[in-house]
Parts: sequence; structure tokens; C-alpha cells
Amino acid sequence: MSRLWSPAGGVPDHRPPFGVWVGEPAPPARPPARPPAPVRPRRQRRSTILLILAATVVTAMVAGSVVAMVDRLGAATPPRPGPVAAPSLDSLNAAIDRGEVFLGGLYKALGAAGAVQSEHYGLPIRVRFPDTGRWVLLGQGDGGPCPPGGCPSATRIRSLGTSYAAEAYELTFATPAGADGLRLRASVDWGAGGGRYRVRVAALGFEGPPATAEVWLDDVRLGTFRAGPAAATQPALGRSFPAAEVGHLRSFRYTVRHASQLAWLHAVSREDTARSTALARFMLHAGFVPGRDLRAAIFGRGRDAPRDFSYRHEPFLDAYGDCRLEPPATPLAYPYRSKACVADVRPYLLAARHDTLLPAIEALQALNRGESPDSSYRDESSLLPMATTSPGRTADVLERRFDGLGFGIPRCTLFGCDRARASALRTFAFGMLETVLGYRNGEVGRRPYADAVANLALSVQIGDDGVVRAADRVLYRPALRGGFLSYWDRERRYLKPSGIAQAAADHFNMPPEYLGARPTDSETGFDTYAFLALYRCARYQVGCRLVGAAGP
Repeated sequence: MSRLWSPAGGVPDHRPPFGVWVGEPAPPARPPARPPAPVRPRRQRRSTILLILAATVVTAMVAGSVVAMVDRLGAATPPRPGPVAAPSLDSLNAAIDRGEVFLGGLYKALGAAGAVQSEHYGLPIRVRFPDTGRWVLLGQGDGGPCPPGGCPSATRIRSLGTSYAAEAYELTFATPAGADGLRLRASVDWGAGGGRYRVRVAALGFEGPPATAEVWLDDVRLGTFRAGPAAATQPALGRSFPAAEVGHLRSFRYTVRHASQLAWLHAVSREDTARSTALARFMLHAGFVPGRDLRAAIFGRGRDAPRDFSYRHEPFLDAYGDCRLEPPATPLAYPYRSKACVADVRPYLLAARHDTLLPAIEALQALNRGESPDSSYRDESSLLPMATTSPGRTADVLERRFDGLGFGIPRCTLFGCDRARASALRTFAFGMLETVLGYRNGEVGRRPYADAVANLALSVQIGDDGVVRAADRVLYRPALRGGFLSYWDRERRYLKPSGIAQAAADHFNMPPEYLGARPTDSETGFDTYAFLALYRCARYQVGCRLVGAAGP
């Protein structure tokens, strides 16, 4: 593993001595040339490909069923981990406090409309055309009816370069003059010096009408460009900010299920009436019920929901309400259309039955309701209609997943589990389950798993130096301080999901708002925060109200 470098004081005034990229493998040797294969007729090639695909799917289904059955029968169970040193109370307090700051910066007040929780930090550039009063937000579709992933966009973004402490993009905004009527170059120097970062926007071209365009960084007005042949000669707009002032970097995109509901649960647990009221006002106006969320269990709530709530998508009992409702857009925010909503959630729920996340939440919810670790309920992940499971058996399966990967819980699909990276959402849901079973239900053998997951959480938190260590590079991004990596490899470095399944899922993405590094987000932050708060409560009897539990 390459030696990593962190700037003294957290603010770099020069590039790291080894450059930006680390850990790049040498290019593989080119194999010797082979004679060309005989060309088959097109119809024959198509039939062969379909046969291969069908065989692959059938094989994967059989293999997935066998793996699931082996897990349920408990075959080849790896040995439990030995005792590990539990994190100290001071280290937990520090990590939770840093997580609070990270999450707090993504809270977005919308005035009388209420508030939402932005998805992530980025470079949120929006434009207002004074002639019409129209706002255009980077990444937002045109608002017309269209299939997921197929919406025409009023904006486009293209990366111009990324380095250790800087990044630049070409932004295109549609105007009546054309789809590329306004072109901008937006850049940010994260290490501008003096503990500050600097955002700069220059005009590359502007064809009117309209005559002028105001450029904003989220809620900060940077300045105005005028249309005309000389638009590119106008002075660039720029402004610098203290490195700790990251609220202007909140994404325009928000979600209700992934973030705003969790922000409401978080605000309620902290008795932050102002924020919980604002978030509730927005959700109620959009048709959502605050707290009715499949992740309510991670904050010790949702006890009145059905045990299988995570699998419900029904008119009056819906864990995926954002797929049915249409939350509003404002000049500061617009809703993210989740990939889970494709084809009315059915493909997502089919895949989720082979994953590790929803079973862990379901087991945690049963324990929160006061059921015993051995209480049986329908096993939603089983292919057999009468199969049952329990919180304890679910924990056993997840322990084998944890032991098999060695550094967390992977994301699993019908085709198998990811062996290259651990998932934060799945690892910390598992950690919560082991914490409740081990520290509250007296199953002492579970405690080493809870301790190990707590240590993992601390090791994947982005530190106060703002340095993000990825598998292929090191970046300085001060806005991400206090966030937790959403995925990591064996070396605890961020490793973005990849592969055929991920590429297929990405096909349904909305137009991008930001193309920079996104190793963490609100969803990951809330899940990790809730786990650490629960673990601290269970082990040290501190801060128990944060997870809906009684104090000592």
C-alpha cells in the first residue's frame, strides 16, 4: 500500500510530494495476437448470446438459492472473532460530534415551505434569468412527464479535470437561444490558503435572449454575465469561503426516504423543535407522514409499523412513498427520483430479497418492538413460501457474511455478493443488530461483532484534515470532514461501486448535478451516526435518548 500524506493543519498550500494518484497497478501485458475467429451469421451470433445470457441467469439463480439455503442451514460456519478492543467513550463522542457537523451542513431551510435534507456536498451552481424570473438549477430536468432516466435536462455538466485540491467543470444551461445558450467554466480551489476554499465561475459563451444571467452558488449570489459576442471576455466571478463554511455546497437534490425522513428522526431525537417542525411541514405538504419510514428502526422507532414494512408498497402503507408522490421543486431544491422507483419498485424489492440490508432492518424492528431474539416471522428472502426466520437467525447469517468478507458486510444480489468492498448501510445495520442482541439481550458472543463494527465506523470517518483516501487517489475535500465512507475496501479506502449490475442501475440515473468525488452522503451519515449513538448508549449508557432508548 502506498504511503499517504496529509497536509499539516489540514489546509494544503502545495501538492502532495508523490502527486495525486496512488496505488495504480501497472498495465497488464498485452497477450499475443490470435488468428481472427470465423465470422458467424448475425442471427446465429444473436442466438448464441441469448443462450449464454439465459444460462448465466439460471446458473446465478440456482447458485443464489444454494448460498441462501447454506446460510439458513448454518453449514461451514466460520469461527467467531475473538475479543477486540472496544472504542473508548471519548473516541465515540468525537466521531458522533463530527458526524453532527457533517449532517448539519446538509440541512436546507426553504423558508415558509419548510426544510429538506440535501443528498451530498458538491458545487451547486444555479442561474437566474432576470428577464423572465426563471431559475435553472444544475442537474434539474425540464419538469415535463418522461420515463426515469430519460428526462431532457435544461443543463449539462462535463468534467475538465480533478486534482488533489482542485476541480473544474464546463456547465451548459439551456436558454431560448438554444440548448447550449449559456456555457460556464466553474472551478473550486479547495486549498486556496489561509484555511479557505475559492469558487470561480467564468463565461465561455452566452447567446441571448435573455440579456443577462445571474450566477449563484446555492444561496450565494456570485454576480452577473451579459449576453453577446464578447461574453467570454467578461471578468470571472469568484468568492472565497472559510473551509468550515460548507453550507453553500449543499446539493440541490434532496430525498424524502433516504434523507429528509432520517433528518426528521434525528432532529426529534435531539429535541431540535425548529428543524423537526420545518422538515415535518415540508413532508406533510408533499403527502408524507413524518417518521413512517423503513429506516425508523435505526432510531429506535417505528414500533407500530408491520414487521414486513420494508417490503410494503401499498396506497395506505407505503415504505416507498417517494415513488408514488411528487415532492415539489423550489428555486433552491428539487427532488431526486430514486432508481428503486423503476417499474413500481418491483425490480428493487426482488433484488432486495437477496440482499443483506432489509433483513437486518426487519430483525432490528422486531427487537425494538420487544420480541425475543428467537421469535419467528416470515422469511421474505426465502424462495420457500412457509420458511421463517428470527432476529437471531438473521444475525447468524450476517455474521457469516461479515466473517467471509473480513472487513464489513457486502452488498449482495441474485448473482452473489460483492467481494471487493463493504457497504456502510449494510455494515452498520448489522452492527446495530449485534449491539442490541449482545449488549441488551445478553448474548455475549455477539459483542465482539458490535465492537468490531464500531471500530470500523471510526476508521472510515473522514478526519478533520479533510483528506479522502480512495483506492486510486487521495483528495483534499474539506466539505466532507466528519462524513463516513459509503463503501470501502480491505484497506479502509473508498471504493466506488462498479460492475455490470452497477452500470445497469446507473442507466436509470437522473442527469448529473455534480461529477466530483462523492464518497459519502446524508444517508450514510445518518445510518452511521445512529449506529454509533446506539452502541455508545448500550456500552456506556450515554446519550440514549438519541436512539429512542431510556437512559441509565
